[in-house]
Amino acid sequence: MGVLEPQDVGLILTYLCQAGCAHCVYACGPRRGAESMDRATLAQALDVIAALPGPPRVHLTGGEPFLVYPLLLEAVRAATQRGIGVYVETNAGWCVSETEAMMKFSALRAAGLWGVLISCSPFQAEHVPPQRVLIAARAAQALWGPRRVLLYQAQYLESLLLLGAQSPIPLERYLENHRGDQLWHSYGVIGGGRAGYALERLAPRLPAEAFQGETCADELLRSPHSHFDLYGNFIPAFCGGIALGSWRDWPDLVLRVQRGELAEPLLRLLHEGPYGLALWAARVHGYLWRCFYADKCHLCVDVRRHLAACGLYPDVLRPAEFYTTLETEFPFGA
Repeated sequence: MGVLEPQDVGLILTYLCQAGCAHCVYACGPRRGAESMDRATLAQALDVIAALPGPPRVHLTGGEPFLVYPLLLEAVRAATQRGIGVYVETNAGWCVSETEAMMKFSALRAAGLWGVLISCSPFQAEHVPPQRVLIAARAAQALWGPRRVLLYQAQYLESLLLLGAQSPIPLERYLENHRGDQLWHSYGVIGGGRAGYALERLAPRLPAEAFQGETCADELLRSPHSHFDLYGNFIPAFCGGIALGSWRDWPDLVLRVQRGELAEPLLRLLHEGPYGLALWAARVHGYLWRCFYADKCHLCVDVRRHLAACGLYPDVLRPAEFYTTLETEFPFGA
């Protein structure tokens, strides 16, 4: 695979989410506001994707895309018209009845939606009653069959239902009978976004030196799974808060990446990884080290938060709301 040849592109229709889960790498939630991708931007994004080799498949995501349901339905129609395979990701928080689930899923299926990914985790269950996940899964499977419906990650559902189906379940209740460190690893939590801060009690506690030599070349150069957001940002891999460039200028973006024409923080991540980024930021911009980090992504986002707070690299550290949300929820020095 060459430079920037995505195979699965997520269209972030909105950063608004009713949940605001502790493990969210994009810091989505109710604080992000109700802004959503407009129809002209949606059409432009799909035209860019349709011109890519393949073309790649598309997942419609957020935030919670069902909170902007008319736009979600339009996105499915528009992608299908362009011959792009498309599925949707949802936390099922909207899914309060079988009737509503069947109505919305049926319209999406008629518009050309290929399948559904429904999230399930102890982090999500803090905000979404498990019963809603069950309702969504049953309705989706009735329409698409089990092979086109993925319950991600289904292994947690049974234990969550034992704690109660009708109401959200505080994470502490789940942890009464489950080890937190095992949950971090079994789920595959990424320490970027909220997780390194909100789930600090569950996370590994590693010194920054543990990440020496771990570069981000694969995430930045390959990005087979990546995202186009509503502001035009191309977000590589699962790197919330990083804009490699604008997806609106795709051919130029690919050329600049091939030539290594990237801003200093990106070059540091590419060649030296988050540890090298932190060394540079400490030396040049006064970054203050934490005692421990959960993983290289936690180290990376902590350094980037400092750079954003200094007003540096606004074309790379985007969207700005990612950083203001983290600062509101987890103030430096608190």
